[in-house]
Amino acid sequence: MSFSIYGTGVLTPDTFKTTRSMKLRQQLIKSFMGVGSMHLLSIPVTLLTSIILARTLGPDAFGQYVFVLSLLALLALPAVGGLPQLLTREVASFSHTGQWSLYRGVVRTAHVWVLLVAAVVVVGYLLAGPVGGWIPQQGKWALLGIVILLVPLQGLNAVRNGTIKGLGFPAMAEMPTQAIQPLLLLATVTVLATLGTLTATQALWAQVGVATLTFAIASVLFFRVRPAAAHDHVPEYHNRTWLLALLPFTLIALVGTFNAQIGIVLLGTLGTDVAVGALRVAERGAQFVFLPLALVNMVISPHIVRAWRDGNTEHLQKLSRQSARGAFLLALPIGLVLLIFGQPILRIAFGEVYMESSYLPMVILVAGQLFNVALGSVGILLVMSGHERITLMGQLAGLVATAVAALVLIPLYHAIGAAVAISLGLVVWNIFLGVAVARTLKIRPGVL
Repeated sequence: MSFSIYGTGVLTPDTFKTTRSMKLRQQLIKSFMGVGSMHLLSIPVTLLTSIILARTLGPDAFGQYVFVLSLLALLALPAVGGLPQLLTREVASFSHTGQWSLYRGVVRTAHVWVLLVAAVVVVGYLLAGPVGGWIPQQGKWALLGIVILLVPLQGLNAVRNGTIKGLGFPAMAEMPTQAIQPLLLLATVTVLATLGTLTATQALWAQVGVATLTFAIASVLFFRVRPAAAHDHVPEYHNRTWLLALLPFTLIALVGTFNAQIGIVLLGTLGTDVAVGALRVAERGAQFVFLPLALVNMVISPHIVRAWRDGNTEHLQKLSRQSARGAFLLALPIGLVLLIFGQPILRIAFGEVYMESSYLPMVILVAGQLFNVALGSVGILLVMSGHERITLMGQLAGLVATAVAALVLIPLYHAIGAAVAISLGLVVWNIFLGVAVARTLKIRPGVL
């Protein structure tokens, strides 16, 4: 059987499959480039915003600003959690099968969930803070009242993100939070600093204003891509099923967020605001060491899936080793520059006051990230081969190690102690997952 196309040749069913495969590959590459470019853009923009804030606010006020935003990440977890991932999966399924009643039901349920959780968080803060007096209302704790306003905004932005991704527009979904929001915040902070009115309070109100505008933009995109076919369907709800499905996603997000924020939160609780500012500056430097591995992870993920499904252990081993070596060859020079010239770089970028306080924590964090990159994409290898539970266990092991070390070291060594705790957790996490990769995938991870 053959198909004539405009009389110029013959197109067989196999050719149709090849054409569809090529179109899918092109679509995936286009989406990857779009999402990847926005994530890459957000890194220097976020760094520049941190530099302006750190230099203008000073170590004490900058530390307070960083601390309350780290608390926000934890407070927003019930509202955000794994909601984008769940919505992406469910919306993609319902739109593919034309189950528009369930599509409308899951999107509406997600909005209600965010608003209910946000209301509980806000009321809980009011009862524990201004009313009950359990939360202090001076110093950095006074800023928490502003940050609380970001909880519903982050949750609603998460709903927009997950829904738009599920409808097949990943780059459009990431645009508001990964491109527009960082640029708007940078512009706002720059104007306030130029006018000489930038304080920690003003910086947080800028966050609220920018998050509100970002939500408005995301809403425009959401209504633009919303399927017309769904309008005439009555919402159908499977709330119990969706809630049970949300729990594992939220648990993974919970552990990941705690891993990312626990150093700052414990340092802000047990140490000083100045130490918090110093640690955040150190983290901004060390993240550049991790960047090559993050980019590699974005590229190799689909190749890992194909190699694992084909049972091609040899190709999986080659993919793991070559990607780890490539990432490490890029990360090592960055790490060496930060180790050797870290102090003048900190002085030029963030100011004289951070040169001494942030350098040693940055050295420790850079060392931890170099170990992380040297071991390669252990987490992605496990997740892409269907071993998410092992990855979660590794994250938990790293979190426990970080928390225990932080509780012991922060009261003694402040930012240095927190940096040691964070790097220790990273090492534990990598060793745990490295052993798991060797046992489950039968390959040796890392550069060797």
